[in-house]
Amino acid sequence: MKTSSAYKELSYLDFLGLDYNPFPVAPDDENFYISEHIDQILAEIVHGIISRKGFMVLTGDVGLGKTTISRRILSVLEEKGIETSLCFHTSYQDVELLREINRDFGVKTASLLFSEQMKLLNDFLLDKNREGKNCAIIIDDAQNLNNKSLELIRMISNLEANQQKLVQILLVGQGELMDKLNSRELRQLKSRIIIKKEVRPLKLKELENYLLFKLNVSGSGGLTNIRKSALSKIQKYTSGNFRQINILMDRCLYVAFLNNTTEISGKIIKEAYIDLNPGGFRLKKRITVLSLVIFLPLFLFAGFIYFTQDKTSPLFGVNTIRKMITPAKGLKMLPAVANAGEVPVHPQMMEIDKKTVSLPVPVADFLKAYKLSMHENLFFEALETGRFQEVAVTILSKSGYQLIRLEHIPDHVKRKYGVLSYPNAVNGKKGYFLFWKPAFTLKKFYYSYRGKEIQKLQKELVKINLYNYHLDGIVGKKLMSAVIAFQKQIAIPVTGYPDEKTIFLLCHKEGINQV
Repeated sequence: MKTSSAYKELSYLDFLGLDYNPFPVAPDDENFYISEHIDQILAEIVHGIISRKGFMVLTGDVGLGKTTISRRILSVLEEKGIETSLCFHTSYQDVELLREINRDFGVKTASLLFSEQMKLLNDFLLDKNREGKNCAIIIDDAQNLNNKSLELIRMISNLEANQQKLVQILLVGQGELMDKLNSRELRQLKSRIIIKKEVRPLKLKELENYLLFKLNVSGSGGLTNIRKSALSKIQKYTSGNFRQINILMDRCLYVAFLNNTTEISGKIIKEAYIDLNPGGFRLKKRITVLSLVIFLPLFLFAGFIYFTQDKTSPLFGVNTIRKMITPAKGLKMLPAVANAGEVPVHPQMMEIDKKTVSLPVPVADFLKAYKLSMHENLFFEALETGRFQEVAVTILSKSGYQLIRLEHIPDHVKRKYGVLSYPNAVNGKKGYFLFWKPAFTLKKFYYSYRGKEIQKLQKELVKINLYNYHLDGIVGKKLMSAVIAFQKQIAIPVTGYPDEKTIFLLCHKEGINQV
């Protein structure tokens, strides 16, 4: 049973082109998304601590990433040589809370005497101040602290030397924290708050950037796409809450896998949401049942009239049922490099896994032009199912040819490559297929990643004046923006990731308007 579950998990990630789950429910400190709003919070609080402002508060609703933000602040402070104490066990109150603060600073004693614990903390802070070091205390889930413990925090914040605060304090908590601080009993503590920040949910554009970031760092390579129409549903169902987004998207990826697609549509989002909230659609079911109760008698009555009336009546003559049959569209093989010209459209029979199926001649000739006929079975199966990952990886590893799929084909590409036109297995729309030997490939593309292939990407973007910065081979905001600008310019899905399609078109820029 365990083997089966592990296999499904591996298949699910492999199918979507992911190295790991991009939307874990637990806080993901390593792959932390920094929106402009979060960046402002980080900058202001870190500056407040470094400049010894004293007392700060960070609040926000459940699931908005307060704990992750506080740990990022902690990491930045430690990099800057600031002594820190993180307290997240707010079940401790009064002197036990003070002992936990001392313990995380590395000051240990078994005593629970308030005076002794306070003296130990004061002596430690004075010693660090003489060494020229700053100190900070971060208390998570601070809304759980009682008034006596919050008054203790106020006393700690009063510790000074040479008109300098010995320790800076950041309280992190839910909105109830501010309700407590607004009470009359804690007005002295509230008056000492120098910086007060509130984490808000993601807006629609921030949500899009967050999803792209999480997919990119997990190795998606642009394989898994999220439709624009799906974004509004994600926003509607999650209200921009990080935790709710991760829960929904985690389920969406698995639903997409079950539906044999790497494209996250509004339909996939809705299906995942229903899986997570089955009770939320009970009302719709009740309405459906009510509709049957009302309209079923009407249908039965109509049936009675039909079978008891004269079928030669004009009433029946004008309502004859007709079947509309749309002929299947033929396949067309565009000219190949070897000037193969138009290829007659008729099927040839071949054996695939001991089953006789119809393989259109253009498909066979297309692969033959690239000397890839040995992959006919696998390629034709991919055309019929819409699942191209396995065949693309197989052909690339064995021949060096990379499969490119395009919705639109530029004229200069038609003239240079053998191109197959074939309807999409999912939506029936015409798609174009070709093979090429890539100038370079990208396996990783995330902020601060460095590699020679990144420098090649930068050089290609420089040629069309979309990137005018350092050719340092490092992924930064300017390079990310340039990739997005190029994708918009040539009207392909804007993923922010330089996938195979993006790189191919970037290396075949003829006819693309320069900016």
